[in-house]
Amino acid sequence: MDFRQALRAGGLALGLCMLAACGGGGGGDDDGPSLTPGNPSSPGTPSPYPDIPATDADAARFLTQATFGPTNAEIARLRQIGYRRWLDEQMDPSRTPTTLVLPHLQQLVANGMLATDLRPQHRRNYWLWQAANGNDQLRMRMAFALSEIFVMSDREVADSTATVNRIADYQDTLARGAFGSYRTLLEQVALHPAMGYFLSHVGNRKADPRRNITPDENFGREVMQLFSIGLYERNKDFSPVLDSSGQTVPTYDEQVVSAMARVFTGWTYAGQTDAQFGRGDNTSFAPMECHPAFHDDQPKQIFRGVVVNEGNNCTASLKRTLDALADHPNVAPFISRQLIQRFVTSNPSPAYVERVATTWQTSGGNLGQVIRAVLLDTEARMAPPDVGFGKAREPLVKVATLWRAFGARYVPAANGEVRFTFSNAGDLTASLMQDSQRAPSVFNFFEPDYRLPAANGVQGIFGPEFQILTEATYLSMLNQNDALVWNFTGAAPTATTAAPVLDMSRLTTLAEARDHAGMVAQVNLLLFHGTLGSAPSQTMVTMLDRLAASNETAANRAKSLVLIALASPEFAIQR
Repeated sequence: MDFRQALRAGGLALGLCMLAACGGGGGGDDDGPSLTPGNPSSPGTPSPYPDIPATDADAARFLTQATFGPTNAEIARLRQIGYRRWLDEQMDPSRTPTTLVLPHLQQLVANGMLATDLRPQHRRNYWLWQAANGNDQLRMRMAFALSEIFVMSDREVADSTATVNRIADYQDTLARGAFGSYRTLLEQVALHPAMGYFLSHVGNRKADPRRNITPDENFGREVMQLFSIGLYERNKDFSPVLDSSGQTVPTYDEQVVSAMARVFTGWTYAGQTDAQFGRGDNTSFAPMECHPAFHDDQPKQIFRGVVVNEGNNCTASLKRTLDALADHPNVAPFISRQLIQRFVTSNPSPAYVERVATTWQTSGGNLGQVIRAVLLDTEARMAPPDVGFGKAREPLVKVATLWRAFGARYVPAANGEVRFTFSNAGDLTASLMQDSQRAPSVFNFFEPDYRLPAANGVQGIFGPEFQILTEATYLSMLNQNDALVWNFTGAAPTATTAAPVLDMSRLTTLAEARDHAGMVAQVNLLLFHGTLGSAPSQTMVTMLDRLAASNETAANRAKSLVLIALASPEFAIQR
């Protein structure tokens, strides 16, 4: 009997069911206490809940949202210290140091690796292993969310080997700023040479009709559309502002894009002279520098009638523009909603968005206070019965969750190198449609406004992650997880082991005792945060009983259980 083939076939059926019928839900029989979030047009008053999680399942659910996956140890600790103290510790770098990628890459070179031998895979694999193994889980999860808003990808670089340090520094910039000021982070993003190259405003020059030069509009457009205010004016609950005719109101037009392009002229790689302005530099990761001679010195009218008139001082022009962006009333609901989507639910109620946006405004765009509001909101802690509540788990998060749930162990090479050699490890977008800082475009792997198809041409609920989930990609993702489970479980890893090795000894011990219900209960806690319904639970127990009756080993029963759990729609949807 080939259990992996059976699981793949069963997984396809489950996946098709998920795509066709789950409606973005997929929780168990018990979705938690009901909640009336209040009038969608007003902030409402969140119902109180205890700071100490009442059950292991409550703790696991919070950790599913706030980290790359719960562990038994972290569940126990959260139940001791409570939500707020856990958040305090995660946001305090003196107690929970920040994981940075660039210092690791630099250390590899210091340990003897040739700088020319560094590859993007070294960055991606190290980041993923730290996502599964690092202590600063909330910061890493927040930086990951920010990387899907302030998108910069290693797909579009001049030389992927030479620029690996620069992209790592961009990734670290998001990590360092994960709990700080949005306005500060926006400036760091705007001036980072990785972003300057990706959206082509590095070396951007003022217009010169004689030489047929016009300012590049890429960054000027995307910093509005994607990084700050969006396409349409919004109320604080993210509902669109309507004009007297009932039509949406654009936040900007093409003339504003042109003016914004002129704002972002005069910037180039650090250390260049005017004579070198705009020359390629694949290794620099210092902030870009202002060269007044190349900056448009004429007045520029941008959104909401703001006029940027700072002469040829590109630093002052940048400050004036970024201040105006950060102060725009759209920013709070526009970014708050996306953070809720990344951590909690694809379809937050207007009241939920408004409460978080209010925190944004009262804190002056402090991202630490904002993510605290996202995670501690009543709708996050007490799931509404709405079938549209929840979100699809991202493929990279699924892998990290698997490794965390089963205490994966990995031994780096002698020089500290983390470079997996399992199939597709060099570029997980080949199987998972997702890898660290590797989106196909500035619009991310998926868009926040992607909707599930519904009957009769009606727009369905929002389901961003479903944009990369099809019958074909579902199978490629399942096969990748199959390989990680079936081939890398059991024996302790060595420096030549191709992937982190899962520790399923707890499940195997239960299997040896024929405690199949206990096995399912353990998987239910770590992978489903206790929401697996009685029907799928019993189905899993029955499967294990049949495997045991066929004399299947305890180890294979454990792996089969984990694989069918990973293939299930209940795991695919986080509620």
